[in-house]
Amino acid sequence: MIDPLPRRSDSGSVAVELVLLTPVLILLTVFIVFLGRAGGAIQQVRHAADAGARAASIVGRGSMESAAAAAANRDLSNNGANCSATSVAVMVNGAADAMSVTVTVSCTINGQGTALLAANSRTVHASSTEVVDEHRGGG
Repeated sequence: MIDPLPRRSDSGSVAVELVLLTPVLILLTVFIVFLGRAGGAIQQVRHAADAGARAASIVGRGSMESAAAAAANRDLSNNGANCSATSVAVMVNGAADAMSVTVTVSCTINGQGTALLAANSRTVHASSTEVVDEHRGGG
């Protein structure tokens, strides 16, 4: 039996679809990488702020800032933080009989490899507060 209509090849449409979808898939992949870095950085900064506040709460008042910065930076480097720049701020609250220390850690997320998104660098912040332990040198 002879086919009345000649069959056309679909190979050209597959190539066109591939050419149109490839940039979209690449951008989607880069966006997912950026979101992963941002989410990871937020968790790492929270953990570093906790470590800094804990370290600052067990030393004397004159050593709080250096202890907090050292602990927070050590925590970020040990956990492979994806930060291009970090900063640590320490604030002592309250009177001598009821002191607490608040440590704020800031991290500028490393945007390397995500230039396709044309996203501005994002900075995340986290704070943690601990009661100063008077019996371990914080008085």
